[in-house]
Amino acid sequence: MTLKQLEYALALGNLGSYGRVAKFMGVSQPAVSLQIQALEEELGIKLFDRSKKKVETTSNGELFLEKAQLLVTQSKHLEDFALELSEEVQGDLNLGIIPTLSPYLVPLFADELKKRFPKIKLVVKELITEEVLQGVKEGELHGGIISTPIQIKSKLELKPIFYEKFYLYVSEKHALFEQDEVEIEKINTENVWMLKEGNCFMDQVANMCSIAGKHESELIYESNNIDALRRIVEYKGGLTFVPELATLMIPADQEDLLKELSGIEKVREISLVQLKSEVRKNLLTSVVETIQSCIPKQMLNKEGKEVVKTNFIEG
Repeated sequence: MTLKQLEYALALGNLGSYGRVAKFMGVSQPAVSLQIQALEEELGIKLFDRSKKKVETTSNGELFLEKAQLLVTQSKHLEDFALELSEEVQGDLNLGIIPTLSPYLVPLFADELKKRFPKIKLVVKELITEEVLQGVKEGELHGGIISTPIQIKSKLELKPIFYEKFYLYVSEKHALFEQDEVEIEKINTENVWMLKEGNCFMDQVANMCSIAGKHESELIYESNNIDALRRIVEYKGGLTFVPELATLMIPADQEDLLKELSGIEKVREISLVQLKSEVRKNLLTSVVETIQSCIPKQMLNKEGKEVVKTNFIEG
């Protein structure tokens, strides 16, 4: 039994197709089939049911793959630990970042990270919160940057990085456009364009506006893209919420569509999530410190601000 065989088996369990596994692993389909067959013969148990169009895991296979995932993850951690022993900050780092943050945050710190730590090879994957947590737990990601607070049950830990203010983006056709500051209580939720349900940013907006369930609208637009909602506001009317970093990329001729929320400054907490046992903590710390040096300094402090809750609970 080899680690490579276990990786093939885990990939087949997730993808359900020899062809997809071969493409994902960068090998030929017969090579995958032979390795899986050799593994089953050595174990003396059938891991997969091949009688259907999609390959499915047997009951014994599910139990075996659960243990195999732990072993493969630990082997990756062992490789990482060897790099951790090196005094130089170097190595590959896979980082998941949520879609409402990634397009605005990464351009701010990428060049500075390369300048400070040229031997860190950073791979950023834009994923929703649930996918980030799953990737971290399974060892596919070394860490993630998500919106918090969230409730976690597993061996994960959260470390706040900064606090991002909420703004309104209001159409010129809207009654609130003439105001510089807007009271949340005066917002008609029927005119608010929302992100896809299940997105933590949407949860926070809903919690601020006391929106229970889906609000009525003649158009439903499911997206995790802040800029797409801005376009709808500009051409369709209404309003939407945008996070602080997204406002840095709004053209000067559209800045008058941005409105502050009156009262206590409402923010979303942005945090690093990682395994408590993660061995590449020095690389993650280097990224976090670089981020904090590149963002506006007022975002590092939460004093006097209200952190808006999410409804996310780890499954």
